[in-house]
Amino acid sequence: MEFIPIITEDGTISLYNFSVKDVYHSKIGAYTEALQKYTIPSGLLEFVKHNNEVKILDVCFGLGYNSKVAVSEILKINPECKITINAIEIDPKVLALSCILFDGINNQFLEQTFFEAISKQINVGAILDEYIKDVHKYSPNIDELLPEGYKSIEVLEIKEKLHNIYYQTISSRNTRNREASPINSLLTINFFIDDARSAIKLINGLNEKSNNTLKEYSHIKSGFCHPDFIFHDPFTPSKAPILWTVDFFRELYRLLDENGNLTTYSSAAPVRTGLIEAGFFIGRTEPIGKKTSGTIAYKKSELLKNFLTEKEKGILETNAGIPYYDENFYSTSEEILKNRELMQKTSGRVSSSKFYKNVMNY
Repeated sequence: MEFIPIITEDGTISLYNFSVKDVYHSKIGAYTEALQKYTIPSGLLEFVKHNNEVKILDVCFGLGYNSKVAVSEILKINPECKITINAIEIDPKVLALSCILFDGINNQFLEQTFFEAISKQINVGAILDEYIKDVHKYSPNIDELLPEGYKSIEVLEIKEKLHNIYYQTISSRNTRNREASPINSLLTINFFIDDARSAIKLINGLNEKSNNTLKEYSHIKSGFCHPDFIFHDPFTPSKAPILWTVDFFRELYRLLDENGNLTTYSSAAPVRTGLIEAGFFIGRTEPIGKKTSGTIAYKKSELLKNFLTEKEKGILETNAGIPYYDENFYSTSEEILKNRELMQKTSGRVSSSKFYKNVMNY
């Protein structure tokens, strides 16, 4: 089994990935994280007070909390706002689970719209059936492998959710009148089920196999270029740096609207220096559930409001601030990490520990 559903502190469901050894959401809660680390700090809600159209790129859709919470909150403020969600997710199994394991929003039309967008590309029922067959591998001692603050869902509860929610709820959605949804004319969702590096090159028109790829994505509707907001939510940079490189950030920079911004939970030094090298002006978002802040990045310096502290700026100049690189977009995480280690050894920069001790008296 690749991952197991877990309960976060706000009662909503997330996943733990065994291969990466990382969780999809922080322990404060999947719903809470989506609201407090992306929807609110991005300025999205203020934006839709004055605009009737918004485009969002969700990098690493996962269980869909970031996109679904954003849409739900937007419609509370501006019920007439037209929303385009462009979501990138590499794993079809996670997309299938997003149809049934999402908690926090009681809006059947919103769930229906996301389900229909996903089911156009994958067989949700078949994938969930296969997951149910695989769930017997779930060890009763699995909690010992989880990070502190998380608890897994019991095997029987997983099976019950997969069976009951899918067969009683999702299956019936296919027979509902699509036109009955009040969200139908407002929400456009495009899914790119691919390595985000390939997907972002496709969107930017850089893919050498664009003709074949565009056929594969024939379901894509208009409006997927130049998002107003990018939600960047891959696995932890130090574990999976592939989507945290200067090179990937450059592609996001090219794609982003001139007045838009990129929001991420990470405050890691190589992430922030990577964004800066890619052309962004960066600031901080307020910390939620932990001491460190998140990061917000703009293409225009005048849009920046919450500036980095002196300590945060100082750490970027240390050895820790060497960013990740993946020039050809095919390096593995191990290769990216090894390359960065070599650069750190020859950089001549002060170490972060010396910076804290000597400069900041930390």
